[in-house]
Amino acid sequence: MQLSTRTRGEAETEALARRIGERVPDGTVLGLVGPLGSGKTCFVRGLATGLGIDAAQVTSPTFVYLVDYSGGRLPLRHADLYRLADLPPEAAANAYEGIGLYDALAAPGVTVVEWWDSYVGPQVETLIVVEFVVETVDRRALTLTFSGAAVEPLARALGADERG
Repeated sequence: MQLSTRTRGEAETEALARRIGERVPDGTVLGLVGPLGSGKTCFVRGLATGLGIDAAQVTSPTFVYLVDYSGGRLPLRHADLYRLADLPPEAAANAYEGIGLYDALAAPGVTVVEWWDSYVGPQVETLIVVEFVVETVDRRALTLTFSGAAVEPLARALGADERG
């Protein structure tokens, strides 16, 4: 299932992600795709809020690759593959193993991966890919693609939210 929407400013992007965080099932991976400055880390702050995690803790893990947040209804792991995007597939797989990404993807909770389009590795069962397109300085077009039976109720609920 796919849902397309637009947000105006960080507050609307965070609000969309918060609604996802409030309903996202355990074991979900969110893959974020979009250029620098498109709102990926902003989205993660909203997701954290929806999970009951203090959004002030959330920063881009570009230089640490993977960060764990706790204290909410589910643990949240936040990975950033930006600095690993140009590695050959075998080197990328070794790097992912080294930073614990494969373990994070298989662990209970929610895992968010920025630069998902760079990911090489095993497929995940429950996945939401969020693609960010910058339309103007404060306007984003987001396309959410839901894969896996566990996220179907969330997709339907968000679709109803967007229509209502």
